[in-house]
Amino acid sequence: MSKVPGYQIVLQFDTKTIVGYRSHDMDASVDMADATTGESTDQWKESLPMFKGMKFSIGGLYDPTGGDNDSFDDAYDLLAAGTLFTAKYGNTATGSRFYSASAYIQNVKISGAYNDLASYTIEVEVTGKPTVGTVSAA
Repeated sequence: MSKVPGYQIVLQFDTKTIVGYRSHDMDASVDMADATTGESTDQWKESLPMFKGMKFSIGGLYDPTGGDNDSFDDAYDLLAAGTLFTAKYGNTATGSRFYSASAYIQNVKISGAYNDLASYTIEVEVTGKPTVGTVSAA
């Protein structure tokens, strides 16, 4: 069984990769509808899947000078303008799967304790159905 180091998972906004990240998440979910009726076996609840959704989040050390890559400030600009962009999330190794979808920035946050480095969190909400791709050789 193959393992993937966390640093090989990235989140891209269009063609730029977020810098300084230390953690990341992909969350796919479905809203469940209650399908229970009087005829449900022994009064056990029944459910049916309805609407699907996906979110990505990334967090790391805040670097106000991100260079050629997107920084926290660029993510804030996307949020403030309500800009739709293409988000890509996944492994960077050739042959690996990744998810691609139209998305909006849902939340941006900078925090930091007095005796620690400042950190950021960016949350992205997918709109529409994501596609699954495979990383090709460069």
